Amino acid sequence: MVMKGYDPKTNGGQYLEDLATAYWVSDALFTALEMDLFQTIDDFGIRGASLAELAPKLGANESALERYLALLKSLGLLGQHQNIYYNQLITKEYLLKDNPLYQGDSILWRKNLRDDWNTLKASLSAGGRVNFLPEDISEAELNRRRANYIRAMDNVAKLKARDCTAFFTELSGAILDVGTGSGAMALAFLDAFPDTEATLLDIKQMLPQTQKLVEPTTFSDRVCYHATNILEPEWGLTQKYQLIILSNIVHAYAETENEQVLKTAANHLSDDGIMLIHDFFNEHHPVKAHLSDINMFLNTYNGKVFSGAWVIAELEKHDLVTSPLLPLTTDTALIFAARSQSALDHLCSN
Repeated sequence: MVMKGYDPKTNGGQYLEDLATAYWVSDALFTALEMDLFQTIDDFGIRGASLAELAPKLGANESALERYLALLKSLGLLGQHQNIYYNQLITKEYLLKDNPLYQGDSILWRKNLRDDWNTLKASLSAGGRVNFLPEDISEAELNRRRANYIRAMDNVAKLKARDCTAFFTELSGAILDVGTGSGAMALAFLDAFPDTEATLLDIKQMLPQTQKLVEPTTFSDRVCYHATNILEPEWGLTQKYQLIILSNIVHAYAETENEQVLKTAANHLSDDGIMLIHDFFNEHHPVKAHLSDINMFLNTYNGKVFSGAWVIAELEKHDLVTSPLLPLTTDTALIFAARSQSALDHLCSN
């Protein structure tokens, strides 16, 4: 099922039924990942696996599993030749753990959002979030949740990062990754441009999780970490940066906070530097943007998805020139900003 707005040329009743049963598809995918189904098939090697081989490995009833595998086949996730099942290319690329673009952590993190979405009616009545973590939650549990979250965001960032680096033909100097999360965005630029180094900026509770992901990479010697709250007017930095990345930061906050964050970021931009803002925007992929907006409404204090026009207007207040909104092939888009048009002119138009 592809999330699109209703097309009046199609059957309206069918469209509504597809909306109502969309969770059937997501639950089918969640279950496959939780069972390690795709990984189990891959473990049998290039030939794939038979139903008789898979059922005991997965702890499943053979007849029931056959029906489930037929569903996954119809969704394009599995192939079948006679009695042998095998992973399709999309499954191999995105749903096997050893592959660099693995998305399993991100997908299962979405399952954890169900509790928030079940409070939609109550939240609409209250005017804001009603589902909160228990007050007595332990620091160990918080760290477990942070680790799950950062792995999920790492999956997403790796998927989008190569599209972001493609706009640059050259880059050297200092990079600042604001609200870095896993550090994946900055690492993609370090990989593409060897004459760069990066400062990964996030809150002190998150940076230990960041380090766990960054330290095993070949880029760890070109990275430093800076703990700060980006909502503070001063970030404690003493230099200007050639590239400042704000990836999926804007939608985490409301207008007042974003005005401060963008102002502080602009203050740290070098004269010939580039600011990269990667996010959901209402003008691009509107259904996903508005779903993401409600997701922020349900599980953050005041996060929301903005229009690109609002972000551009805010950047221009700080004497920055901007690119138009540049859609990626996914559900997100980019805005570039700089102190001069000549800096933006060096970017590829893609």
